[in-house]
Amino acid sequence: MLRAALEVAVRDSLVQRNVAAVIKRPLADSREAAYLTAEQAAALLLSLEGDRLAPLVRFLLSTGLRRGEALALRWEDVDLDGALLRVRGTLGRTSAGLSVGRPETEKSRRTVPLPRVAVSALRLRLLAQQADRARVPRAWEDSGSVSTNELGTALEPRNVLRRFQVLAKAAGLPKGVGLHTLRLSTASLLLAAGTHTKVVQEHLGHSSYAITADICSHVAPQQAREAADRLDDSLDW
Repeated sequence: MLRAALEVAVRDSLVQRNVAAVIKRPLADSREAAYLTAEQAAALLLSLEGDRLAPLVRFLLSTGLRRGEALALRWEDVDLDGALLRVRGTLGRTSAGLSVGRPETEKSRRTVPLPRVAVSALRLRLLAQQADRARVPRAWEDSGSVSTNELGTALEPRNVLRRFQVLAKAAGLPKGVGLHTLRLSTASLLLAAGTHTKVVQEHLGHSSYAITADICSHVAPQQAREAADRLDDSLDW
């Protein structure tokens, strides 16, 4: 951050050189990102049946959206019949409260094709929202958002994370599993299904191919075995 700020200062002729540019930064420890196997994902969804968070978790798993992107989603950005949605914002908490800001990068502003399970989750969410509105018609706030509480207002991202962590623990998932784990799990499932990394990049909204390749390189180790088997078939010496 300091390096970037000083670079702007050099550009604006406020300083002659960027002294931070010559600093050798320490290497960051590389940790393998957690992701769910297909069996773990199925067990999680089974344990969530009947919980208000279930449609959102199912939706996140089947789309790979970021938490803020999913919570900022509005019905006007969803085409259930065409099985498409547009990502146009991200919900987060600032000093002024909850607000919808621009996505992380231009690549994040994208159209995402929806699998049947995601469409089903959204339809269930719509029915639940209609039931909430019928229970408290006078107190209901018609925000137009997909993910809302019992009164129609936006969900607090931190509360969603806390609730998910409780449910994940109850489902017997490893410690440290969070909502971002669902996003990595989507990438894993896409790769395991043979989806090209470039397509996964576009689907997840990463700013570059390199980010997707780096994140996803370890999430589907079985692909390395499949690649070796394909070499055997091709060379057949």
